[in-house]
Amino acid sequence: MSESISQSQWQVLPPPDFPQWFIEAVKSYTNGSSGHYAAQLLWQRGIREEKQLAGFLNPDLYQPTSPFDFGQEMKWAVKRLRQAREAGEKVAIWGDFDADGITATSVLWEGLGQFFWEHQQLSYYIPNRLTESHGLNCPGIDQLHASGVKLIVTCDTGSTNLKEIDYAHQLGMDVIITDHHTLPDDRPPVVSIINSRYFAESHPLFHLSGVAVAYKLVEAMYQRLPNIPQQRLEGLLDLVAIGLIADLVELSGDCRYLAQRGIEQLKQQLKTRSRPG
Repeated sequence: MSESISQSQWQVLPPPDFPQWFIEAVKSYTNGSSGHYAAQLLWQRGIREEKQLAGFLNPDLYQPTSPFDFGQEMKWAVKRLRQAREAGEKVAIWGDFDADGITATSVLWEGLGQFFWEHQQLSYYIPNRLTESHGLNCPGIDQLHASGVKLIVTCDTGSTNLKEIDYAHQLGMDVIITDHHTLPDDRPPVVSIINSRYFAESHPLFHLSGVAVAYKLVEAMYQRLPNIPQQRLEGLLDLVAIGLIADLVELSGDCRYLAQRGIEQLKQQLKTRSRPG
């Protein structure tokens, strides 16, 4: 073992060749140092424009991506949720049992709870890890159907549950999927599928975890019905940060921004103590 370690060699990237203007731009953020090493690190991370630099180092200067970058899928989801609200239909959140799934369920519970009466119109279902595993399942769908649910909104799961989606349809239930896992070969027959994997890898929303995708749906509802919510949307970001970090997604683009804002929100718990956990 010691011999193999002694023969190992580090492979170090050669210093990048970056322009002087970039060093000067970085220097303004480095409190009196030359800025050279910070510039090298940032350049190697792909931060190579002044606009990128400002948003990366200071979340106040980052321009978050609109939830409607998800396109027609987001519009269809918001439209169906508004229909459910106006018709007084029962809506169920279908979550997952890991940290990302639990926080995603909580974000939808509190976020959609601004538009639906909790426990009356809005409920949630989290599968049992040992007996049900991940994803939708027919016995759980039966349970929701028996309680009068007309619309299921998944979070952190559901993209490939084609059989279960068909079963829900047979019972007269619609499905909206919010997820970030592997996509099926063909679009599932749902009202909407909001999945960050539909984006190119370079898109600022590509790396969103389940909780962040769920947050984007709530954000879209806040934008379309701004006069209804009684709580600040940003109050959900502590949950978003926990799910993002626990799920080990790449903290770039909106993931980094949401995590930064969420950590700020977590610090406020020292004062507000609104989430005892």
